[in-house]
Amino acid sequence: MGQKKYIGKQHKIIILIGESGSGKDTICNELVKNGYHRIVTHTTRPMRDNETDGVEYHFDDIDNFMELVRNNSIIEYRTYDTVFGRWYYGSCAENINLNKHDYVIVLTPEGANSFIKYFGAENCIVFYIYAPLYLRKKRAKERGNFKIDEWERRCITDKEDFSEEKVFAVATFKINNYNRTLTDVVKTIEKDIAIWKK
Repeated sequence: MGQKKYIGKQHKIIILIGESGSGKDTICNELVKNGYHRIVTHTTRPMRDNETDGVEYHFDDIDNFMELVRNNSIIEYRTYDTVFGRWYYGSCAENINLNKHDYVIVLTPEGANSFIKYFGAENCIVFYIYAPLYLRKKRAKERGNFKIDEWERRCITDKEDFSEEKVFAVATFKINNYNRTLTDVVKTIEKDIAIWKK
């Protein structure tokens, strides 16, 4: 995995972290509508019916994904042993130019830490998005394709990935994403970004 530090200073990478169903992807989509450039990550998991290759993810087979890893093209990657098999997720540095754009990406705390090491802490703003478990489960069910055993596996993984120690080692801001509108949440994030950039 790459460990070089990016020297661009003008623009930032907005990193959203949070447990399954916390609303990270929905917030990410809104920030993209507002002009932020999405960093499209790579995955070996199957494409869902409502997804498009190159939009939500770059959908790779395992051979292509591991070739990226061997070529040091991947900044960070992680694996999940799901009820459907082992899935890989990873982020490439390709097409990220902080001299031109602000970017947004959804990561785990470990992935956020890899981005901070690669691009520099001064170029990364990390938002921890949180919501209560009952609401996260409701959102997961509404996405379709919900399987209780897979949900339970993700919750177990989240407990480890999103421990208080790991979250607050990288998070710049903590954002409540329940009992408020999406518009309000996004406005809060953009206000925090503006303050942090000063």
